[in-house]
Amino acid sequence: MSLKTHLLSVFRGIFVFHHRSLEFRAKIFAAMLLAKKEIVNDDYKKLIKITKEIYKNDNARVGILINTVKEYVKMAETYKNFSLDTLLKDIDKELKVHKRYASKINFEHLRMLISSEDEDDALVQQRVYEFFVNEVKIYSN
Repeated sequence: MSLKTHLLSVFRGIFVFHHRSLEFRAKIFAAMLLAKKEIVNDDYKKLIKITKEIYKNDNARVGILINTVKEYVKMAETYKNFSLDTLLKDIDKELKVHKRYASKINFEHLRMLISSEDEDDALVQQRVYEFFVNEVKIYSN
C-alpha cells in the first residue's frame, strides 16, 4: 500500500462528505465478503479488479475503497456489536436517505465475489445478493 493511499485511508473521515458513495460501495462489498466463513487473498484480488473497473485511472480511490472494505471486515472480526447484520441494516438506512445510491449497486460485480469453492458460502452470499436486489427494487422508484 502506498503512503498516499494509507494517509488518505487514515483521514478518510475528513473526506467522507465528498466520498459518501465510495463509503457506501465499501459497505456493499464488505457485506458480500463478510457472508463468507473465511475471506481469502483471492477475494481481495477480485475486489481490486472490480474497483479498477469502477474507478478507471484513479488509483487513489481504488486504494481508499479497498482499505475501507478491509476496515469494515476488520471491525466485524474485532467487535461483537458489528456484524454482517449490522452492516446490512446500515446499508438499508443509507438507501432510505439516499435513494440514488441504489444505482451504485452493480450486480455483475457482486456476482464476481460469490464463492465458487464453498456451497455454504455461496448460499449465504446469494442471500445477501438477493437482499440487495430487493433493496434496489424498493429504493429505485
